[in-house]
Amino acid sequence: MSQFQEYPKVLSHPSHAPAEWKKLEGKGVGIFTPDTVMTSPERFPAVTVKNKDQEDYYASRGYRPNNNPDPVAYEQALMESQYVPGYANNEYPKWKYHAMEIPVIVKSPQEEDALGEGWGDSPIIATEDDIVMNPAVAVQASAQQTAEAAQVKVDKRSKAYKQSQQAT
Repeated sequence: MSQFQEYPKVLSHPSHAPAEWKKLEGKGVGIFTPDTVMTSPERFPAVTVKNKDQEDYYASRGYRPNNNPDPVAYEQALMESQYVPGYANNEYPKWKYHAMEIPVIVKSPQEEDALGEGWGDSPIIATEDDIVMNPAVAVQASAQQTAEAAQVKVDKRSKAYKQSQQAT
């Protein structure tokens, strides 16, 4: 079941005016059709806010919500919703997400079980703690870094090079 969320929310301004367009005179077909030009830009377009601070900011400039969200009314509407004949909620296929792997679509519970640990039903944001370094990969990465460092050309006229030689 879905949960009520107040944000994001769309706000409108009472003085909103849509853009006005004018098609230039002339004849033509395809790429030779006369241009359409804007004679007046949109004034006070609708804005989408993501939190209370943004809502307060735009409210101070005259913007108002398009509706008044009410969590109680939302729950009531969900409970009163009618059964739709012929509708069946299918659990599969569905997306599965992992912190370090590309998301995949599974078509059965067996495929879902075969994925293993770490897979979830919603996108996962990986952190540095999620990174598990394979020792073979770590050795290969350090060897690659060493090879890259050896390929770097050193300017022996640079101040940094002279200071590093003096320090040793």
